[in-house]
Amino acid sequence: MIIFSRPHPNECSGSDLDGDIYFVSWDAELIPPGVVPPMEYTPAPTMTLDHNVTIEYVYVMQEVMEYFTNYIVNDSLGIIANAHTVFADRAREKAESMQCIELAKLFSIAVDFPKTGVPAEIPPHLYVKEYPDFMEKPDRVSYVSKGVIGKLYRAIKDHTSGFGHVKAFTKLVALRSYDPDMEVDGFKEYTSEAFLFKGEYDFKLGNLMDHYGIKTEAEILSGNIMKMSKTFTKNKDGEAIGRAVRSLRKEARSWFNEKSSDHDHYEEDEEYAKASAWYHVTYHPDYWGCYNENLNRPHFLSFPWCVYDKLTLIKQKKQSQRKAAAELLLLQQTAERSLTVS
Repeated sequence: MIIFSRPHPNECSGSDLDGDIYFVSWDAELIPPGVVPPMEYTPAPTMTLDHNVTIEYVYVMQEVMEYFTNYIVNDSLGIIANAHTVFADRAREKAESMQCIELAKLFSIAVDFPKTGVPAEIPPHLYVKEYPDFMEKPDRVSYVSKGVIGKLYRAIKDHTSGFGHVKAFTKLVALRSYDPDMEVDGFKEYTSEAFLFKGEYDFKLGNLMDHYGIKTEAEILSGNIMKMSKTFTKNKDGEAIGRAVRSLRKEARSWFNEKSSDHDHYEEDEEYAKASAWYHVTYHPDYWGCYNENLNRPHFLSFPWCVYDKLTLIKQKKQSQRKAAAELLLLQQTAERSLTVS
């Protein structure tokens, strides 16, 4: 808990500390070269009712409806924030321009509007008609930003143009990337079952991606979501998405732990054979494009990694076997040379 003596919180940006993330550094080079006089944060006077507050249902609901309608009509936070971004980008004084200072005062009023009932009235000269390219507003007139944000935006966009941030897993990629090390004895006995489970997993994962408007499997699994449906936001819905993904992976793990009708119990080797089958029906070229038919979805890869611990041990075991075989061969060659010399 951080306790301030008033009015010091007014000196801090975002001083309410309601879950905001703060960064503290002792690097002297990060200290601004000059001190700017603080803005006057005198709050707007609250609206006073011309009558006593009543608990009668009819009057209470009427005032609630009026308040809600007033809030919807006068909520201007987004307009003010966007205008501030535009003027800070275009003006030579940046955020210290007169327009930005005026907008900052309006923003303070707009933030308190739900509590005070006093709306922020934006004058005509602070409305903007053009937006910098880095704000990505395709439905509005855009201009090429000359500022550092615009330059960084275009540099990143140029760097990533021509290819996606995640390469597609094509059949050609499958042919090159399939790892025979992941095959263990008896895995083919489980491929039919694995195929059904993967189909179920891919269908549910694809539904999650469609629901949230997430484009790639990598984004939804890592939580590093680049774009999503306008109905959702990463900050608000990120945890819910993460829980949904973890729930699906947990469900897939329960499928793995189930005993099929053909196998009343599993020995350790059989568990590895089953995990190998999960890998095989995901990565082998023969299975490419066999899932999510008619749904226009890519070939998903995360299914077998729900049992990543089994796959890791399979790979480690194969590497250990190769190393032991190489050491044995070297020992044999050394012994043969010694016998030849003697």
